[in-house]
Amino acid sequence: MAQIQRNQPLYEQLMWRIKSQVAAGVLSVGEKLPSVREMALIEGLNPNTVAKAYKALESQNVIETVAGKGTFVRENDGVIADDRFIANVQQQMGEVVIEAKRAGISSDILHQWIDASYGKDVKASKEER
Repeated sequence: MAQIQRNQPLYEQLMWRIKSQVAAGVLSVGEKLPSVREMALIEGLNPNTVAKAYKALESQNVIETVAGKGTFVRENDGVIADDRFIANVQQQMGEVVIEAKRAGISSDILHQWIDASYGKDVKASKEER
């Protein structure tokens, strides 16, 4: 079970963990997720919290539930994020940049972190700049 963050709803924390695992390749397209009850036991959450997270992930096309078979990681299908989602990501990135500047973290370091998060070879990206 991951560490609980007090300032973020539990269902959002679960969503973030699942999205992170998909982005990192820990969960692959077509992989079956635990049932709501199983995930609730694994994560130590109320089944309603897990159901809320799964429903939100379905609305974001991250997962899909097939009746009688289970819940699976969904292929992106080339779906482009909507404007509201993009604006939210931009706002969050702006907040990270402000905090990084305040902490004296250079833009080069931020670029390295972003590259590493995308799974790019940081050494290769340094040579490209």
